[in-house]
Amino acid sequence: MKYKHIIKSTALVFLIFFISFSYVPSLAFGPSSNQIYQGIDVSNWQRNINFTAVKNYGVDVVYIKSSEGRNFIDPYLETNYQKAKANGLKIGFYHYVTARTVVQAREQALFFAKVISGKQVDCRLAMDFENFGNLSVTEINNISKAFLETLENTTNSTPVIYSNAYSARAIFSAQLTKYPLWVANYLVRNPSSNGKWATWVGWQYTSTGTVNGISRIC
Repeated sequence: MKYKHIIKSTALVFLIFFISFSYVPSLAFGPSSNQIYQGIDVSNWQRNINFTAVKNYGVDVVYIKSSEGRNFIDPYLETNYQKAKANGLKIGFYHYVTARTVVQAREQALFFAKVISGKQVDCRLAMDFENFGNLSVTEINNISKAFLETLENTTNSTPVIYSNAYSARAIFSAQLTKYPLWVANYLVRNPSSNGKWATWVGWQYTSTGTVNGISRIC
């Protein structure tokens, strides 16, 4: 299997995303598909993006930050969505979770679903829950479960969990493995096994890189 790697320097966060879920390899912890797509994730931090140049550079997928918490909509959501769509990129959305209770988690999932309602979604919706504060492991998993289940029931589609390799191994419960994993694991040839998820659907393999069309450092 061949991986496409973008030159590493200092601009963006990148991911390799696997959209097909039909093929499971024999690796202990490998990709869920043999069809590879090169992608990036973007938000207001990147400001104005030339998506024509991004597309011509070889990017296939763009994950766009939709929202955060229960009332923040990324100010570049609509611009990023319209321009990415116009250039034929596959589109996914993610929400940055700030919930500290199960009730707040459900509210945020409903808010996320409302924000992206009516938009074309090519990739699974993603939960980005990484700032845990003083929450216990049990609380983190209860909040995650409430968010994911509410989002799934509201959108009638199964979302993915974005997590770094450590949290996938030490924090997120095996009960959440019904939701595919988009793992962030840098400076490695392959993502580290966590003993829970058998495969990953996305691998964010570097936090430093450049791509044509984006000049803003995140």
